[in-house]
Amino acid sequence: MGDQVELPSASVTVTSSPHMATAASALLDSSYPFYLHPSDSPGMLFVNSPFDGRGYGGWRRGMLIALSAKNKVGLIDGTFLQPKISSDEFKSWTRCNDMVISWLLNTLSKAIAESVLYTKSAKEIWDELEERFGQSSGLQIYHLQKEMSESTQGNWDIAGYYTKLKRLWDELDSLDICQHCTCGCSCGGKLKNNKSQQDNRPIQFLMGLNDTYAAARSNLLMLSPLLH
Repeated sequence: MGDQVELPSASVTVTSSPHMATAASALLDSSYPFYLHPSDSPGMLFVNSPFDGRGYGGWRRGMLIALSAKNKVGLIDGTFLQPKISSDEFKSWTRCNDMVISWLLNTLSKAIAESVLYTKSAKEIWDELEERFGQSSGLQIYHLQKEMSESTQGNWDIAGYYTKLKRLWDELDSLDICQHCTCGCSCGGKLKNNKSQQDNRPIQFLMGLNDTYAAARSNLLMLSPLLH
């Protein structure tokens, strides 16, 4: 056998820039604005039924709650604007922006989704929906008032009928600018107006009950605290 020759072992050093290390650690931090959980997917649904142009207030509320839980409201309210292409955060922002766009499109009807399909950012989609459907217009209030006036118990049980009216009342309140007015009122007119609206709602509920509750309805209407 010939002499054995021992070769010196080669050492390989892998270096990473501070920017790469910072970006990698940030992607694992759940408080990081552009963090995406492994369970997040473009096909996720945040509301029970797609928004078709009606009930914008309820749809908006549901989406804000869901996006807040995901720490992604900043992508629709302008807090997390698109960074420069040269920025280390650009790719992370793009991934999150595309994810939020997918979540928004999933909650819209086909016609509305197609109208915003080519919008480049989640904020632009949100702003367009706000402009089209979020205005406190007389037409929206008219439709809500009309639906409430036509609401009856029908085949609903008491809880289901009340839930239906409660949704309409809450949506109307979200559109009524007088409910949220912060001006100084010394005459108490605003409080009286709000109280009048609240007093009318039990009566509205009782009016829509089926005739089987006629006796109970009459007894309740005789109670003075119902109106004062």
